[in-house]
Parts: sequence; C-alpha cells; structure tokens
Amino acid sequence: MAAVPGRGFLAQRILAQGTLRRALAVCLCLAWLFAGSVSAQDFDRAAELKRYRTWLAAFTQDMDRLAAARGPLNDAQLDAMFEKSVVPGSRAAGFIRQAFARRNGDGEYRPQYGPRPVFMGVLSGGIPAGQGGSYPEADAAFKGADLTVWYLHVDVGDMTNTYLLSSGQFTPYRLPPAGTFERNAYPFLLMESRDGALRLGGVSAELWGLVAWLHNAAN
Repeated sequence: MAAVPGRGFLAQRILAQGTLRRALAVCLCLAWLFAGSVSAQDFDRAAELKRYRTWLAAFTQDMDRLAAARGPLNDAQLDAMFEKSVVPGSRAAGFIRQAFARRNGDGEYRPQYGPRPVFMGVLSGGIPAGQGGSYPEADAAFKGADLTVWYLHVDVGDMTNTYLLSSGQFTPYRLPPAGTFERNAYPFLLMESRDGALRLGGVSAELWGLVAWLHNAAN
C-alpha cells in the first residue's frame, strides 16, 4: 500500500507550489492580467499586486510575532501587534483571535498554530484580480471601517482548482464585474486603503472555505 502524505508534507507542498506559481505569475503578470475581461479594466492589477505584496510582508511578520509570543496577550496587545497589517476591531481582528489564538478563562490569549501554513500559502499564492466596491456591512459593530472587497485569484495546485470548480461552493466560480460585490462567486478579502497602505479588514467565507478544505485534506 502506498504511503499517504502527512500533514506537514502537504502543507510544504502547498507552500512550495505557491512560491513557484507566484514566480511564474510575476513573469506572466502583464499577459494574464491585461488579457482578462473588460469588467476589470479599471483595476490596475500590476500596481495593486505590488501593494498587496507589501501588505502581505507586514502581515507575515505580524503572524510570526504572534506565533513566537511566549506569554499571554490581551486585546490591546494583540491590536498593537497587528497595527500595521490588520484593522483594529474589524472582522479580521476577530478572525485572528479565533483562528490563531486561544482565549483563556481570564480573557487573555495565547497563540495556537491552527491552519497557519495553508492560510499563509494561499495568501502567498494569491494575486489581486479585481475590486467589488465598498463592502455592505450589515453588522453595526463593524460599520466604522471603510473596507473594499478585493477579489483574490488563488492557484496553489490542482487541489485548489478541484475546490473552486467542483465543490459546489460557488454558483458558479467567476470573477464579478468591476465594482460589483457578489457572494459565492470568487474568494475575496476586505481591505482598508489609507495613505497608499493596505490593512486587512476581513477574510471571506469563500476564501476561508478553501483554506479549511486544503487543511482538512492534509490531515
């Protein structure tokens, strides 16, 4: 019987494939980006890819700092740790706490690994594909932030395509027209843009579903 690849092997494979595919994407960026649909004409993908990579570098550094934390962290310390990459009090701030931290009985947090390798591999392999306008926030607790929908093209291997095209999570999988927000169409992030810099405001169920699927497949 053939051996089944372990979780670490598959996670490393996702990261390695993401690195290779990202390099190929950079080489083919202009050809792929500007050969796209007319609906994305107003989105300068090459410029936004540069901004996205700058944000991702800061976010990766902050995630590393969280993983290396040895003592408990309170809410203020977590917000300060991700000050440059995540909007405080946003859905993304809550997401970090739920996915990559564990809350103790005293209300403080300690880091937990979770699906971090897969999540960071997906983000590393991502290329901004378009914007869906301002996110129509319905929850009053999050209405203070001005966040934009960033559709993210993700390709970290055949397993990704299996989920996007065959999982039934998308109806169907497609990039919506520029400035149009649609659910169950394309993975996306919510981003704040201020003074030319980006900060994460939310991770969509469409994107997190892919991460969870890949993570579960590695177990």
